[in-house]
Amino acid sequence: MHRISTLPGNEPQEENTFIEQPSAPVIFLTSATSDITCLSTVLKLPDNNKWKNEIRALPIAYLSSNASIDHYITNTCKTAEIILVRFLGSRSYWSYGFEQLGLWQLEKPNRHLIVVSGIESTANDVQEISSINQEKVDLIQTLLNQGGIKNYNYMLQTLERIIDFEEININSDLIEYHDELIKWKWENNGNPSIAVFLYKSLLQSGNTELADKINDISNKYNLNAKIIWITSFKSNNVENQIISLLEKENIKAIITTTSFSSVEYKHDDVKKNLWDRLDIPVYQLLISSSSITEWKESTVGLNPIDLSIQVVLPEVDGRICTIPVAFKNLTYTDNELSIAIYKTEPYEKHIEWCIKYIKNLTYLQQTNNSKKKIALVIANYPVKDSRIANGVGLDTPESLLNILNWLKDEGYNLGNEDIPDNSKELINLLLSHRTNSEETISNEPQSYLNIQDYLIYWKELESNVREKISNRWGDPLDSLQLEKSGFPINGINFGNITILIQSNRGYESDNLSDLHSPDLPPTHKYIAQYCWLYNTFKANAIVHLGKHGSLEWLPGKGVGLGHNCFPFILSPPIPNIYPFIVNDPGEGSQAKRRTHAIIIDHLTPPLSHAGSFNDLLIIENLIDEYYESKLINDNRNELLEKKILDLLIKNSWPGIESNKLNIKDLIDNAESYLCEIKNSQIRTGLHVFGVNQSIDKLLELTLTISNVPTGNILGLTQGLAEDLGFMLDPWSDEESKNLNQVDIDLFKDYTGINARKVGKVVDWLNDIGKYIIEFHCFKILNYKNKSKKKIKLDSKILNYLDNKKPNICINHLLNNILPKLLNSSANEKTNFLKALDGKRIYSGPSGAPTRGKLEVLPTGKNFFSVDIRAIPTETAWDLGKRSAEQIVELYLQENGEHLSHLAISIWGTSTMRNGGEDICQLFALMGLRPIWDGTLRRVVDVEVIPLSVLNRPRVDVTLRISGLFRDAFPQIIELIRRGQNLIGNLKESSSNNPLAESYRNGNTKSRIYGSAPGSYGAGLQEIINSGSWENQSELADAFIEWSKWRYEGSSKIIKDKDGLESNLSKVKVVLHSQDNREHDILDSDDYYQFQGGLISAIKKTSGTNPQAYFADNSRYQRPRIHKLSKEIDKVVRSRLLNPKWIEGIKKHGYKGAFEMSASLDYLFSYDATTNLVPNWCYQSIVNNWLMNNNTKNFISENNPWALRDIAERLLEASNRKLWTNATIEEISSIKKILSDIDSKIETYSSINDL
Repeated sequence: MHRISTLPGNEPQEENTFIEQPSAPVIFLTSATSDITCLSTVLKLPDNNKWKNEIRALPIAYLSSNASIDHYITNTCKTAEIILVRFLGSRSYWSYGFEQLGLWQLEKPNRHLIVVSGIESTANDVQEISSINQEKVDLIQTLLNQGGIKNYNYMLQTLERIIDFEEININSDLIEYHDELIKWKWENNGNPSIAVFLYKSLLQSGNTELADKINDISNKYNLNAKIIWITSFKSNNVENQIISLLEKENIKAIITTTSFSSVEYKHDDVKKNLWDRLDIPVYQLLISSSSITEWKESTVGLNPIDLSIQVVLPEVDGRICTIPVAFKNLTYTDNELSIAIYKTEPYEKHIEWCIKYIKNLTYLQQTNNSKKKIALVIANYPVKDSRIANGVGLDTPESLLNILNWLKDEGYNLGNEDIPDNSKELINLLLSHRTNSEETISNEPQSYLNIQDYLIYWKELESNVREKISNRWGDPLDSLQLEKSGFPINGINFGNITILIQSNRGYESDNLSDLHSPDLPPTHKYIAQYCWLYNTFKANAIVHLGKHGSLEWLPGKGVGLGHNCFPFILSPPIPNIYPFIVNDPGEGSQAKRRTHAIIIDHLTPPLSHAGSFNDLLIIENLIDEYYESKLINDNRNELLEKKILDLLIKNSWPGIESNKLNIKDLIDNAESYLCEIKNSQIRTGLHVFGVNQSIDKLLELTLTISNVPTGNILGLTQGLAEDLGFMLDPWSDEESKNLNQVDIDLFKDYTGINARKVGKVVDWLNDIGKYIIEFHCFKILNYKNKSKKKIKLDSKILNYLDNKKPNICINHLLNNILPKLLNSSANEKTNFLKALDGKRIYSGPSGAPTRGKLEVLPTGKNFFSVDIRAIPTETAWDLGKRSAEQIVELYLQENGEHLSHLAISIWGTSTMRNGGEDICQLFALMGLRPIWDGTLRRVVDVEVIPLSVLNRPRVDVTLRISGLFRDAFPQIIELIRRGQNLIGNLKESSSNNPLAESYRNGNTKSRIYGSAPGSYGAGLQEIINSGSWENQSELADAFIEWSKWRYEGSSKIIKDKDGLESNLSKVKVVLHSQDNREHDILDSDDYYQFQGGLISAIKKTSGTNPQAYFADNSRYQRPRIHKLSKEIDKVVRSRLLNPKWIEGIKKHGYKGAFEMSASLDYLFSYDATTNLVPNWCYQSIVNNWLMNNNTKNFISENNPWALRDIAERLLEASNRKLWTNATIEEISSIKKILSDIDSKIETYSSINDL
């Protein structure tokens, strides 16, 4: 149902709103509402009475859907003679509108279409749509862009002449030109100066209230606001004018309310821009295009256009996102223009917060380090003493220790206490004080927030916020967390540096309503910690160390937060510096947009190929010997077959239980899988913030990056293979593929070895590649020692060692890879310290470096994500389409029928990282294709792929989106919903189109589901960690409770549990995709929560087990689809049992043991939700971790709480019948370990010393 708006602007805009305006000879459509305000003022002049009922005006934002454009042109524009459009941006942003206006102009003679650009850089792009000559278009563009009453009058006169077919004599004397930069109310009062940029159109329309308010509040806080009115940062010569102007004023910070980015970037490669040249921090103050009432009622915060042009694009400049400081509020109704006239009105308390922030920033800039107070916050979830200092891919304790030493070296006051000598001592010191666990309740916290101070803070909160907190946690005085001295603050102090353990989120294991609550408010203790940090400790800056804490995930609006949103309530107006892994743009953006974070991105953990080890190496050697014996026809075949079979049985090899395979096929399959495991990319340790990886780790990481083809440059091993004459492609060919005879012979010529699989040659090429990298790396670092592994290079590839005349691969290595990796850690340290000095941190793209994203290096940047208008990309479509075909082919092959219903989970962070590959999988499965338009190739719509082209039935897809996806990609939600309606309304048979059958039966509801507005997650982590569940059905209930909100559009969200259950009951396949191998499914709780949650929910609603598929899209050239059970098997074998990972993780002490415990938790949780973890996984972990004294002792000595967690989790797996064949001896051994470690922890608790 479409809503009709008879007077645009009087009511909130909704999806599919049809605009009704009376027709008129002239229609004025504009991207800037200030244009309409100015026009309204001009039309009130006595000389313009003749324009009465002759012109209508409308913001283009009101015509956001194709249907609304069609309706408006058909009705309002039917008698118009001129349509004038002033557009901000490329024509591709509104391509359908321009296309239809072009058709309107051609329908009848004497119709004129005039399109002008508000941005100089896109003028040529949009002007060519116009139907009048260029000279007239240029005149009108100049008049509108210069603005003001005189110019608008001249513009009306020009339009009148066009209507009357009169000659237009351009008189430049009638044009009132304004300076590109207009200084306004500048004073020199001795206070620190800040530059404030606002759009000149506000000044020209007389709307200066926001500028006045910024000026007044700046004076209140002893800041000197230098207000500058501007048309665009992209105008000719404006950069040099700004630099010249600001350099004279000693500007400390820049505030801007302008939209878009000030730089153009291609392939995320940002050139040196205006802000980098100025090297001054820039803060983006938001002006909502909604009214304040609409904003307060919204769970989203900003509409998609505001999100795109005021948040996402300015992040490219390195601007720090803040909060809405002004809203478009109704001033009056202009009946002549048939439009409600809005005015930008300031929101004083938000402006005051922003100015306070800037004031605190200038304190960092002007104050000696010895006087600065810094809060370092470390995450702690789950709430266990084994899991303090969470940080994905980061050795957080070691990084924290480094930071303390850096601060000491930089003159910060760390008090009289010695800094611990190592991270083990630092963790022990933290654990000797109060933590979040009940075990340390008798320990002293580092401080208290007394109840009187808390109550002062409490009374300042909005009444509805206090009500939410009190309804769950009671009044402050009744809080169970309140002690005699106040609310405890957990952590330790070093002089002016405080280390805080972020408080428990608030879930209680004995309260199931909490575990099922997606919008649970934080506890009084959680709130008290941030209150203490700012009001009592008086921190000048806060550091949240490592991905990620819980602050940015608290309930509230998605972006454009306010005083009813918990992240904003608790984020103090001081810089929030956030070291964050470079490959996670989504969750980093969450921190940027909801807590104003300044990201300092850091490298991934070290990465390598898994290789062969233990029994896998023995099996590999036996298979080689087996095939050698076959070549010479000796009598060892049967003996070798038995040895191989025995080892495969011992290792619970996939397929070994099947009676369908003969021994030869079994050995061939085993060799194929070994090749795949050996070449799996795994983490081999953790990154330490600001510290270069060891030389061995650096070489391995460099190899994984160098092997990725980028643009027209082959990957390193691809180049080697080609130069050596091989026909195989080591990057895109499956390692399990049989070699052709040419490559078999060639490999034997080089090595003397008979190879059968591609993987064997790839191993050899990797060894050569690593040797070449080592050679060049040692040259760069001026190392004297020689390689441990001497490799003789064939003459065909000796040029790979030439650094004076390098070939294209080596040139790429020497210029684009090695220097960036070597500079990363130094950048991390330098920019971290710069941020604490209140200085600008340059921006740069984010993503996975091992996926060819070299532009994300070096790290140390304030990363940005992607232009949401460019999602999905054509590259993503190509991969997503190929992956989707593999999915339907696999299902058909295994089930003998076509796939009809599938469920998929899609996350915001992976969408940002891969350009929308998961979305394209969904489109391809449904039989939809994105439509791109314009030179920038942005998606403008989707179209149906005919069944004759698709050549298979369509798949009805149910989508579970993450909360971050909801916030970051509202336009994609609209696009998917539009696509669902297209498919649902097709007249196709139920066998070819199950969605259409559903529509014909009256179920036209969206298939898009997610968490509650303003909340995040899937609801399983806390319930599993707490043990508060009896069976899988309860986990399904939790997932459904957290996922029951149906998204009919980005802003129309309806609670629909029945609809979700009905859709899930039909699902045959559950799919999740992974776009890089810098982590795996046992590295994070998100995988089991979303895919495992879907599987358990489908099992409950349908009564049958769906098939679980895993899409490995880490290589664009080689998307893979296989069963989730295989992926679990592969990750356990290649990483969890791999000495390369275990020994690598041991170098990281407490955090290394933390990682081991976490991986087991995720494995267990996958089993709890899917029943796909076989017994051998648990047995192998027991044997390799607990029965191996070296490994067990490592965990015990560095993180005994982790050893206890591992033992308890294994026992729980047995008790819950997930691990069904544990022997009495195994259980007894685990219980003995648990008893011993409990005693050790009790002893530690009493003497605080391991």
